[in-house]
Amino acid sequence: MASVPSTASGSDQGHCRSSKTESVDLSPGVRRRSSASNDHFEDAPPTKTRKVSRACDFCKSRKAKCSGSQPCTKCVARGRTCLYNAKYTRGRPPTPPPAVFVQPATAPTSLLQVAQEDMDISMGRPRLPQGGTSSRASPELDMAEIQGQVFDPTSGHTFLHRARKRLSTCDEQVGTDSFKTLTEDQPVTMAGDRFLPESPASASVVLPSPEKTRMLMAQYFDVCIATYRILHRPSVEGWLSAVERNLEEDRPVSHGIGNARAAIVLAALAIAMSHEAKHKGFFSQEDEVRALSQSDVLFGIASRLTDEETGCPKLESVQARIVQTLYLLITSRFNKCWYVFGNALQLISAIGLHRRGSLKRRRMPRADYIHTQCSIRTFWTAYILDTLLGVIFGRPRHFHDEDIDQEFPDRINDEDMTAAGPSDASQNPEDCHMDALIFHAKISQICGAISRKVYTLEKISKEQRISAAHHHIQLVHEWRASLPLHLGSIRPSMLIPTYRRQATVLKLANAHTIMHASRLFILDSPSSMQQSLVEDCIAAARSVLEIVDSMTKDGPNFQAFWWTHYVTFCALIVVYVWEIQQQKLGKPIITGSDQRVKLLELAERCQSHLARATATNSPSRRYAVILEEFRATARRQPEKTDRAQQLRTQDPLPHVEAQATVPKAASVVNLEYTNTGYVAGPMSSLDPQLLDEWQTTDWLELDSSAFWTQSDLDEAMGWPGIL
Repeated sequence: MASVPSTASGSDQGHCRSSKTESVDLSPGVRRRSSASNDHFEDAPPTKTRKVSRACDFCKSRKAKCSGSQPCTKCVARGRTCLYNAKYTRGRPPTPPPAVFVQPATAPTSLLQVAQEDMDISMGRPRLPQGGTSSRASPELDMAEIQGQVFDPTSGHTFLHRARKRLSTCDEQVGTDSFKTLTEDQPVTMAGDRFLPESPASASVVLPSPEKTRMLMAQYFDVCIATYRILHRPSVEGWLSAVERNLEEDRPVSHGIGNARAAIVLAALAIAMSHEAKHKGFFSQEDEVRALSQSDVLFGIASRLTDEETGCPKLESVQARIVQTLYLLITSRFNKCWYVFGNALQLISAIGLHRRGSLKRRRMPRADYIHTQCSIRTFWTAYILDTLLGVIFGRPRHFHDEDIDQEFPDRINDEDMTAAGPSDASQNPEDCHMDALIFHAKISQICGAISRKVYTLEKISKEQRISAAHHHIQLVHEWRASLPLHLGSIRPSMLIPTYRRQATVLKLANAHTIMHASRLFILDSPSSMQQSLVEDCIAAARSVLEIVDSMTKDGPNFQAFWWTHYVTFCALIVVYVWEIQQQKLGKPIITGSDQRVKLLELAERCQSHLARATATNSPSRRYAVILEEFRATARRQPEKTDRAQQLRTQDPLPHVEAQATVPKAASVVNLEYTNTGYVAGPMSSLDPQLLDEWQTTDWLELDSSAFWTQSDLDEAMGWPGIL
């Protein structure tokens, strides 16, 4: 690692000091002074330190010691933009001298060489040593230059830059134009998304056979939507019949039912087609393009129908956009999804779906029961998505609980609803499809409260934050205890497909909410107040990984569920960060049967599942690449026991290319792991500085990192206060 020497005065300015003098270590979290190596500095006669007459704006605002150069050592170490714009009141402001950075002899000579070395690593090729390297150095830990600024390799977000470079290399290796996310050539609302073909005005709707179409619509309701049940199934099936008649009689697809309802039908069919294609799996990215082409066309026509809708907004206007949001999520168009969903949220507020008394205030005649219940269902589905997308993107939610007085929907199945009210057969059902939506909305309220109370940016004490976490985890436990049997106590594998999906979604929601509340305390020094939180967090992460491992054994369904991918990412981060912290605390793994060994093996299997499931999902594929930095750090330990020798003979995570059913794109994801054992060693063999200065908001930044565009990532490096 390069260090910045002090600037000498007089004729010796600009020369490096002797190796026997002290230099400033630029690693984040390290504020000590250390002896520099002869390899890094040229010999020079000892000189006295130059007097600094002007500090940079950052150091001046904090009354901290500044090197007076531009950039100064503190700004370089923290990855900040170093400015000298503050008013100077002592005469003519002196011009700060440029900082002198001397690269080590073993450092790459150009950014091209850095990129080439990253490519070698991402493709599983060993990197040849170029000289003496520190034992704690990662193969990729070089000084990163981003937008003209130099960042320390352990800077909190430099690892994201390295991940981005690997992803860029992967995209180049794939070579499929339709899968390149050329951000600069995309519309603002789709920047960074997978390619989405436009649907021309002349595009015609082509549906499968009537039998196949009915099967797809049934699959939409039974499997695809799980808890997001905003539509009345008999009504939608009637709209589908109208669409089919219009196509047979060569009339506009929306004839007789309107643009919004026709758009709902087409978007629902697109979701079912996409789910079916993902369930079968893809062997290449070209294969995925072909498989999803028909669903993309239907989605494009549905979008055009909603764009051309006229008149006042109505319930179906909102429902059409929410169904489109779900399609964009499952096909990894997350940025486009954000804007389509934002439009739906504005319509919800405009027609007052968030208020219980909105119909009374407008003095409208009594709406039919089906319309009323679907309005309530639509609002709470939007509430859930608002919470989840806010967490994923790290952005503020639209809805605020203090502005909402809407009640939960009735416990009633679609077939038991009439315009006049519930049918006689609906009295006290033992199980109901609406249970999942109601309980998902309730735990979303808890998750939103955790974001406000535990992750608050207000200056609260550590004890207050811990207390808030305990309180909300207790609420989660109470929520879990109140679940009906078919969603809580019965094994999902024993349920029919509809309830099985719902039970799995709620189990993941339970685990994610616990991790969301407790993960902040993994890196803190252990204490009795925090120990139970850490235990809850690790147990929740293990639960997620066991669910995912089981899902992949039962079939390829894991590939189709966007939310499951995100929760898996969160669980893997928790496991790796916790393992890094255990090593930092000097807690060794004693035997081969140690639970930490089993948990790490489970984590690596699930990371393999995630890489294969998202390998052709350009935005989501970033999960696996970002995780690799954490996995490598968690595994970087010397071998000291027989368990290490045993694990050295096997690959805990099979190489992706060895899997017959793995898409070609998966082979470019860096999953070529070194065969080292899970054996604790001295802390000096690790690289824990990545996490040394993590703050509350850094977890939120990591949540959203997979969806940053390149410009977002570059700008984040220069944010003041990001580290």
